[in-house]
Amino acid sequence: MKYKIILFFILFTIHYSLFTNTALAQHFVSPSYIIDWGNFNITSGKKTSTSYFLTDTVGQNAPGQYNSTGYIVKSGFQYIYDSSNQFSFIIDDLTVPLGTLVASIATTATNTITITTPSGHGYQIFARYNHPLSLITGTTIPDTSCNSGCTPDTSGIWNSASAYGFGFNAIGINNSGVATGIGTSDYFLDNSYYRPFSTLGQIIMSENLPVKDHSAKISYKANISSIQPAGEYENAAIFIAVPKY
Repeated sequence: MKYKIILFFILFTIHYSLFTNTALAQHFVSPSYIIDWGNFNITSGKKTSTSYFLTDTVGQNAPGQYNSTGYIVKSGFQYIYDSSNQFSFIIDDLTVPLGTLVASIATTATNTITITTPSGHGYQIFARYNHPLSLITGTTIPDTSCNSGCTPDTSGIWNSASAYGFGFNAIGINNSGVATGIGTSDYFLDNSYYRPFSTLGQIIMSENLPVKDHSAKISYKANISSIQPAGEYENAAIFIAVPKY
C-alpha cells in the first residue's frame, strides 16, 4: 500500500508604513559622505561565550520589547536578527508506505513536519486529503471513527482492534524526537488520539509566537476488517502552513 504526501507552502507578507509630522534624526556631513539616521548606537550586535548568546543595543532611544493586547513592538537593532530566519515548512518524507495490512491488526507509518516562523504571531498548519484510501476501482478503506466516535475536527482514542478505518495523529516533538505536545496538544491529547482526514482542511498544529524548527510527528494508521477487498490502496495527504501576521 502506498501513501503519498503533498506539501503546500503558503506565505503571506504584510507591509506597514508609519508616518509622522516631524522627524528627529542625526545628521553627519564630511567631504565624502552625508549620513542621516535616527540615532547611533554605542554598541550593538551578537555576543557569545561558552554558556551564553546575547544580542544587544546600547545607545538607542528606548530599546526593548513592548507588549499590549494584540501588539508586540521590538525596538532595537538587535531584533533585526529575528528576521534573518526565513519562513519555512519541511516534511522529511513525502512517501509513507503502510505495507501489507492484516485484518484487525493496526498498521502505522510516520513522518515529521518542521516549521520556522521568524516574525509575526506564529502559525497554523492545516491537513486534508484528496480522497479516502482507495483502489483504482473506487473501493475505499473507510475513514476511522476511533473507538467511540471522532471527527475531522475532534480527536478520539483509537486502540480497539475492532475499530476499522484510516486516520492520523500529530504530536509535537523536541529535537531528540521526544513527545512534548507543543503546538499539537489542543488537537491531540497524546499519541492514542486520532482523527480522520477530510477533503476540507482542519488545523492540526498551531502556536501564537514566532518559532524556530518546531516539529511534530505525524502518524498514519490503518486497521481493516476481514472482508476488506485486497489491492493497492492509495491517496494523498495535503499539509498547508500559514503564518499569522
